[in-house]
Amino acid sequence: MKPGITEFIRTPEGRALEYFHEGEDEFLQTQTGIKYPIYKEIICVLDNISLTGNNENYQKMYDRFSMFYDFTTKIYARFKSGNEKNRLLQYLSLLDIKNGDKVIEISIGTGRNIKYLNPDAEFYGIDISLGMLRQCQKKMKRLMREITLIQAEAESLPIKDDSFDVVFSAGGFNFFNNPGKAVIEMLRIAKSGTKILITDETEKLRLKYNKNDFYKASEIKNPVTYLPDSCRNIEYKEICDGDLYVLTFNKP
Repeated sequence: MKPGITEFIRTPEGRALEYFHEGEDEFLQTQTGIKYPIYKEIICVLDNISLTGNNENYQKMYDRFSMFYDFTTKIYARFKSGNEKNRLLQYLSLLDIKNGDKVIEISIGTGRNIKYLNPDAEFYGIDISLGMLRQCQKKMKRLMREITLIQAEAESLPIKDDSFDVVFSAGGFNFFNNPGKAVIEMLRIAKSGTKILITDETEKLRLKYNKNDFYKASEIKNPVTYLPDSCRNIEYKEICDGDLYVLTFNKP
């Protein structure tokens, strides 16, 4: 595990953690003895038993779908935008990632965005699906990119306040149990002045799939409505022929 990781990894309630290993088992532990396992370098700060609603449904769906996710999204991107890179850069180009920046993607999935970003930054990824995180880990090893992966809910990020220079979420936001709370968490872990980016499907695209029970489960609201009044430089636009929205704003 990366040295110094416990300097900013916390429990969802904000308690400090220490690193331990017993034989081949690795874990983080609170002073009161609560353990969070590390499965093959993926830090699991999540109680699956307590998952409810969309978070529970989507975790199960993406765990099952994780091995096929990249193949299907590449085919879709080729059909819609010529290739995956063209599609992803329509929002990734809005991120300004400098050498040495500490960058975190919320709902990182298989990590398909990371390969198009500055390789001299320090990357972290959060996702609710362990299956997707495992696929991300394999991809990063093929690309020889270092990354720290954490299984957690977007509404309860196990991260110390004011930790990251860049915070973004590309996909998943619409179907978090509580998108408003996820925004508050992104703001909390970002350093002052940090630009935060959120992108996901528009209502226009969702309506094309309204027979799908997962899509029916949640109304998609304009993401600007979730922002606290204190946010600065708020910009919203639609990209990819109206399929996706991109929202950017700065922490005060």
